Amino acid sequence: MKRTACLMLMLSVVLTSAAACGGSSDEKPAGEIALTSAAAETPAEETPETAEARLEPDIPDTKYGGQKLRFLSRVVKDAVVRFYSEVASDEINGEIMNDTVYERTRRIEEKYEIKIVNDVSDSVSGTFKKTYLAGEDNWDVVIDGFTDSLGSANAGYTADLTQIPYIDLSRPWWDTRVADAMMIKGHVYSAIGAMNTWTDSHSYGVVFNKVLAGDFGIEPYGLVRDNKWTLDTFTALLDQVTSDINGDGTLDENDRYGTMGENFNFRLHVLASDVFLISRDGDGNPVLNINERLYQAADKVCRMMCGDSYVMAEQLKLDDVWTGMRNIFRAGNSLFYTGGIEQMLIFRDLETDIGLLPFPKLDEQQENYAHSFSTYWSSTMVIPRNTSAAEFTGHMLEAIQADSYYSTSVAYHDVLLQGKAMRDADSVEMLQIIRRSRTIDPEFAYSFIDIGSIYSNLISNKSADGLMSALEKKQSSAQKKIDKLISQIEG
Repeated sequence: MKRTACLMLMLSVVLTSAAACGGSSDEKPAGEIALTSAAAETPAEETPETAEARLEPDIPDTKYGGQKLRFLSRVVKDAVVRFYSEVASDEINGEIMNDTVYERTRRIEEKYEIKIVNDVSDSVSGTFKKTYLAGEDNWDVVIDGFTDSLGSANAGYTADLTQIPYIDLSRPWWDTRVADAMMIKGHVYSAIGAMNTWTDSHSYGVVFNKVLAGDFGIEPYGLVRDNKWTLDTFTALLDQVTSDINGDGTLDENDRYGTMGENFNFRLHVLASDVFLISRDGDGNPVLNINERLYQAADKVCRMMCGDSYVMAEQLKLDDVWTGMRNIFRAGNSLFYTGGIEQMLIFRDLETDIGLLPFPKLDEQQENYAHSFSTYWSSTMVIPRNTSAAEFTGHMLEAIQADSYYSTSVAYHDVLLQGKAMRDADSVEMLQIIRRSRTIDPEFAYSFIDIGSIYSNLISNKSADGLMSALEKKQSSAQKKIDKLISQIEG
């Protein structure tokens, strides 16, 4: 009981300060999303920490007489990261995320006189597809992983959120950058909101061992603040600490490395270099964006990841590579762990001091950071295209997201991450960099040019020399995929 009271008191203090502090009046007009490059310079994000007054959604105070708002979402299985439902909880249990979700649910239910119902499935997309094709209208909102949600959207099962009454994707409780990146001809078929804190856990960053950094005289926070946090700097640090510490002539799990990672990180490093393979033309259509900066970034990333200092999960001959990589980091044998920021939660029990950093930029001339998220583990919502309650659903979703911006999102970032997982104020500063720069390259989602396979081949060949020819071979098929998608949307 004491722990529960302490955590809830901590959250209440944060929420009180959020409502009293500050924000911007420079909001975009309702329903308008800036059609800019996903990595373009954006104003400082409106957050509870910077808002002058609590922002309220532009929705009526309608009472619905007990109408049900029906969700379909994933089963809660994970004990450390995805250990709570984003939608609803049945009772207070002393865990901050569970209890904040519970209180938000009760608040919305009481204010609008509704009942929130959350059905769960081990295969959300499969369950949704089966009922949708049967002509059933079982759920108002479906929450699934980003890739699976996009699959439902591409199949024509989901509504255009820009046409749903009351939903305003320009407001700060929606991830406007991701919505903007995924917009096609003005249409957005899935979105991430403030309630989708699973996506926050699975956004990408770099965890580092502060003790090991100190031993080598490395001060990463200063490199970030001095605009020296680049691929060249990062690569040099990896090489600096990598060593065959047992002297057996072979680098294995018993030696020291620059970083733990995986093949997927190739595309994350390229994105972090402010390179997007898909952009938009003047009509809002996706177009291939192959340029010299891509080749420059890919060459640097390939050289870095193919060296001995960058350990990829696919290289390890272990029964459980993820546990194995974390154990190497836990043992102090890796300076960095490059992956989802959920590692800060997973390493909470680690006695060694750790910190958080953004992904490095390509060079010092790059103005902005860019970070993506796991398209598998992230959480994204859609509204079924055959909804019979679009106005009700849009009204309640906007209300829930706006409330979440000041409740569950605050509980996650300010209490769980910053208050319990982060070891210093510097990491909190780095977290804000990651949050403000979260976006996605549509290629990650649609795989028009199959860049994942291309990058994997570069890693296998330990060279980026074949990138240009590989892209040239794929351009025709990529354009056909783009044309097919546009046709589906227009049809």
